[in-house]
Amino acid sequence: MRAQLADLRLLRSFVMVARLGAVTKAATALNLTQPALSQHLRELSQITGTALFEKHGRGIVLTSAGSLLLEEIGPLLEQLDLSLQTIQARGEQVRGTLRIGAIASYSRTLVMPTVAPMLSAFPELFVTAVELTGAEIDRALLEGDIDVGISFSKTSAAGIDQRLLFDERLVLASAAISRGDMDLRELSSYPLALLNSQFAMRRQIDLSLASHGVVPDLRMEVDDVDALLRLAAIGPVSTIVGELAARTVPGVRIAQINDAGLVRSAAFRWRKGRMLKGAMGEFFDRLVSEIRSCGLNVIPN
Repeated sequence: MRAQLADLRLLRSFVMVARLGAVTKAATALNLTQPALSQHLRELSQITGTALFEKHGRGIVLTSAGSLLLEEIGPLLEQLDLSLQTIQARGEQVRGTLRIGAIASYSRTLVMPTVAPMLSAFPELFVTAVELTGAEIDRALLEGDIDVGISFSKTSAAGIDQRLLFDERLVLASAAISRGDMDLRELSSYPLALLNSQFAMRRQIDLSLASHGVVPDLRMEVDDVDALLRLAAIGPVSTIVGELAARTVPGVRIAQINDAGLVRSAAFRWRKGRMLKGAMGEFFDRLVSEIRSCGLNVIPN
């Protein structure tokens, strides 16, 4: 490879696509257009003189040459990022780049309201925020693609630390309900639209229903919480989502579901070995304040 031509932009684009397995997701994470990202991949392929990706179903996978390049380049870029972050964080100044990954509902209800005043307060701070699933957040943390993640609490994976933030109930959201709470078994009488089974929240719902022998009247599956809530606001279906997201949509009424299995804990997650200083520490402190302003009880750590 003519190393002088393979600049960091091309290599970062290659690594992100390789790890996410899709140009669309990688373009979002890198804040690039898809054509620009595709051009980066073409340029790098020309430099290496070989194909680095091949199509597989609706996505793409690495060729053997691409796998070798990722194995060589990935750790080098990660070490470079760590070195830059160490320099940026020196003196605990809130500056440089902060990369945040969050599940969709927390990105819109917590991350954006927290980040907005930070941008005003710290003119040398640049923030990237991406919406990911819980599994994608952990993978991105371990691979050094994001600095912090806001998702669900779980037994922390090797290499990941976390601080619990708050407990959140999953609620029935609908335009039609008039009650404030209900028994889990009553859900069988409501036509439902839910997230698909790729989401941890859907698997939690399925497990809770199955443990009580409840067969849901499932009418629709989607991959976006906002779409679920828009459907619930106009009917005829109801949905089960986190209470925080349900509060934000006009026309949606909420009923608490009396079942301990439909409670989840939000967590602030980061890679082990890093310290909550500089921009990371400031974001955490402001996030906790934002959570309290939403009327939620912060879990002591």
